Amino acid sequence: MSELINTSNASNLLNSIVSLINLTRQNVAKTVNQELTLLYWKIGKNINDEILNNNRADYGKKIIPDLSLKLTELYGTGFNKRNLQSFIKLNTVFEDITILHAVSTKLSWTHLRTIIYIENSIKREFYIQIAIHERWSVRTLQERIDSLLFERTAISKKPEETILNELEQLKSKQQITPDLTFRDPYILDFLGLHDSYSEKDLESTILAQLQYFITEMGSEFAFLARQKRIIIDNEDYYIDLLFFHRGLKSLIAIDLKLGKFKAGYKGQMELYLKWLEHNEQKDGENKPIGLILCSEKSPEQINYLTLDNNEQIKVAEYLTQLPEKQLLLEKLEKAIAIAENKTQTNGRKS
Repeated sequence: MSELINTSNASNLLNSIVSLINLTRQNVAKTVNQELTLLYWKIGKNINDEILNNNRADYGKKIIPDLSLKLTELYGTGFNKRNLQSFIKLNTVFEDITILHAVSTKLSWTHLRTIIYIENSIKREFYIQIAIHERWSVRTLQERIDSLLFERTAISKKPEETILNELEQLKSKQQITPDLTFRDPYILDFLGLHDSYSEKDLESTILAQLQYFITEMGSEFAFLARQKRIIIDNEDYYIDLLFFHRGLKSLIAIDLKLGKFKAGYKGQMELYLKWLEHNEQKDGENKPIGLILCSEKSPEQINYLTLDNNEQIKVAEYLTQLPEKQLLLEKLEKAIAIAENKTQTNGRKS
């Protein structure tokens, strides 16, 4: 009996020490990352100041190769020309080191090296805050940028002041809004559906690839049910997919449609949401939100039904094949321009 107790105690002792070592290693890695990031900023600032003092455009092109060669001789790899240019860019993007100090506690230098080359400051701030909030790996960050996540997110179609306010709210209060959550279109190329398929095929494939689906939707989506059965007036109705969003504190009902959006889908979703509100919503939760995913939107119907700015019902397209990036970008930029024009028109009317 005493041998069993001793064995158990030894195992507990080992586990506690392993936990301490792992935690300390993580803290050391974070500290090292932060110090290196701040070092790179200071190096970039010194180079920027030197170039500015000489007031010659060609001086920077000459000094960087020479500096890279000498630093590599002294310290080995890590100071090649490309890295020195990244240090300069880091200092240019983050002019205030106190802001960088806060960001570098949450994102690695590799994250930041990816983000600093995004020229649009609002888009850059979007990726910083969402990467922190959803705890993206560097790989996920790059994939999100490549898939034009910012342009696909509802917030991109809002005025700049609104975007900055909502990002500040996310940064300071960790409160995410629907406009930072929902996207259009959703890229579902990982499902492998290329030719003809049914709504059941679409739903089944999503569940089979649920991890990838949640990555595309956002990390705070938690799966609850498939074909959620609800009974109204002794008739059965079924919600295709039911999720809970932790950040929004809302149930999310998803209705999958193969063809173009039809006006009748709105009434169907309203019925689902009212039922969920009365039968599933718990104290402290916000009202349920519905997402109607269609293979194609019907812009005029959506406009007449005032679903463009509806807080409770969202309509979005899904793409089962990833189009060429340039074509997708052109389509999204057009949608953003239309939304901005509509905002300006409404502003003049009011």
